Amino acid sequence: MNAYFKGGLVALAVAAGIYSWYSMNESKLVVNKTPDDFALITRMENEGLPDFELERLDGTMLKLSDYKGKLVIVNFWATWCNPCVEEIPSMARLAERMKGELVVVAVATDEKKEDIAPFLKAFGIPKPGFEVVWDRNHSVMRAYGVKKVPESFLGKTDLRLARKIVGIEDWGTDNAVEFFKDLRGSK
Repeated sequence: MNAYFKGGLVALAVAAGIYSWYSMNESKLVVNKTPDDFALITRMENEGLPDFELERLDGTMLKLSDYKGKLVIVNFWATWCNPCVEEIPSMARLAERMKGELVVVAVATDEKKEDIAPFLKAFGIPKPGFEVVWDRNHSVMRAYGVKKVPESFLGKTDLRLARKIVGIEDWGTDNAVEFFKDLRGSK
């Protein structure tokens, strides 16, 4: 037998083996399943952002559902996160520019509560419309499917998800303000 013929037989046997394995395992392949994150996002769009109650830095409690009727940004962040450091000042500017129409709920994911206040003080926070809570055991982070920070969930006035953003945004721009004004007008 010549070498080309033997090579062809080997290639055919390998292809048959791959096809056989694929046929038996096709239903188990990740590409044939909807990612869990998609189902979570769809649920948030249809049913609303998961409600939670977390402690503010002053010890009082914040419940997300208390903000129904306002636009909401639920932002997951940490003091050690460089992109978060870039993003937080623009979120505070957006909350100021929206004058009570929008609330930023900044969910700190730090391990130690005492790390949070000095960090915020450097940015002049707290400010009106900018609430900071601490997710001590990351239960809210898990409920929202957050894998890394920063991640933001933009909620309409009925607290249904309008958009999820992974990574940083410049929230203090005219475009951001217009987006939220348009969102406020939409149902």
